[in-house]
Amino acid sequence: MYKEVLRGMFLASPILLGLVPVGFIMGAQASQVGQSSLTTVVMTTLNLAGGSEFAALGLWQAIPPIVLIAFTTFLINSRHIVMGMTFAPHVKNYKGLKLGFIAFFMVDEIWAISMQDIHRRNEQGQGFSFPCYIGLILTICPAWVLSSFSGNVVGNIFGDLSVYGFAVAMPATFLCLAIGMRPKVKALKGKIIAYTPILLSFLASGLTALWGNPSYSVGAGVLTGLTSALLIQIAKEKSER
Repeated sequence: MYKEVLRGMFLASPILLGLVPVGFIMGAQASQVGQSSLTTVVMTTLNLAGGSEFAALGLWQAIPPIVLIAFTTFLINSRHIVMGMTFAPHVKNYKGLKLGFIAFFMVDEIWAISMQDIHRRNEQGQGFSFPCYIGLILTICPAWVLSSFSGNVVGNIFGDLSVYGFAVAMPATFLCLAIGMRPKVKALKGKIIAYTPILLSFLASGLTALWGNPSYSVGAGVLTGLTSALLIQIAKEKSER
């Protein structure tokens, strides 16, 4: 068990190169809207979703619009519904509090690394490793909370850290995760079919952020990717009949 926990911590370690700078940015921005270090820690501990936390800070005022913040964070975090659906078949033997524990800590990075690990272990006739999942949590979650806390403290001294270019760490981290999750297909036709939903999802998300409302970019990407993947699967099944 301990070896699996350590393996999870080892798998999560490279992600910290992008996660920690993003946490610093988040904490610094929290300090700029008047959040204390304590409230920043509470937010990052209970929410555990960087994108919605940044959105909440963007809406923060002297009297925060609670309903608007709640709706916006729900919209951005709706991607976790899809993530949970893809994860569910691999944890169907877990029930009650343990399943709730898995779901609560299923942030983007933990989900992506876990899915990669599950696919590798499935080839060996194994599957989801709960101790490895704990190792991921013990590495990623404290790093996010502590870096945001540190960013809040530093932000009170130096101001908004995003002007120093740290913000590039967030898209870089997600691009690395997306590359790691890419379909492993050899044939050219298979690659085109497999990568089409991914490409359309990126385009929908990016165009929505550029020429629409950035708050809807995640939802647009998810819906476009799912719809295109469903249509491709339907067309594939019809061609095989």
